[in-house]
Amino acid sequence: MTTSNYMDMAKLKGYITEKVYLEFRGRYKECIRMLNGLEKTLERKIPERERRWQLAEELAVYGVNDETLFQGWPLTPDT
Repeated sequence: MTTSNYMDMAKLKGYITEKVYLEFRGRYKECIRMLNGLEKTLERKIPERERRWQLAEELAVYGVNDETLFQGWPLTPDT
């Protein structure tokens, strides 16, 4: 379970009020944003071959191949 799940359960069971829940949830989201930003910054500082995540995408080639073009549904015997 994540911290968010525990906060949800605490609110549902009445351990915390809606006001407290919203305050903690806002703080939690801010911490997540800061940690994600820190991770991205640190990831850029290490050599690319040692990074956990690839930041660049491969280029895709888009085109039409007449043989694989979808003919519609349902397929008829003459297609």
